[in-house]
Amino acid sequence: MNAIQLTDIDRRIVTALAERGQLPYKELADQVGIPVSTCHGRVRALEERGVIRGYRVDIDPDALGLSVSALILVRVQGHQRDRVPDIAGELRRIPGVQQVFLIGGERDMVVHVACENVPALRNLLAEHFGSNAALAQTQTQIVFDHLSGLAPVGSHSA
Repeated sequence: MNAIQLTDIDRRIVTALAERGQLPYKELADQVGIPVSTCHGRVRALEERGVIRGYRVDIDPDALGLSVSALILVRVQGHQRDRVPDIAGELRRIPGVQQVFLIGGERDMVVHVACENVPALRNLLAEHFGSNAALAQTQTQIVFDHLSGLAPVGSHSA
């Protein structure tokens, strides 16, 4: 798949929206240094080209009483490998699951969950992961802190 070519202005728009997705067009245009009408057209073009895939709300799980987060590394049974995307979809529907990542390597996916407390996490693991015959192995990592923030689009750190 060919990478989409972005101009410097496109990159600045994407970086600004990644930091604050509900930035008004006037403020975005001022920040990027282009007229509002040009900014609106650029954002629409970025959406149409699939560079901007959507806008979402980032909710703090703690605010909802979900103070324990964990990453569950999952390996699917060998004879179920062709069903990895379907199994990931099933896991995504479990209450408490925040995100599912399909990955390469020893494991097939990483499942991010948020629960009220450690006993609730233990129950979620037993009910939905330990009893799932399609899963060969899981390994759970408790998340102590989540550091968010994006590097500017197109930048590389050493």
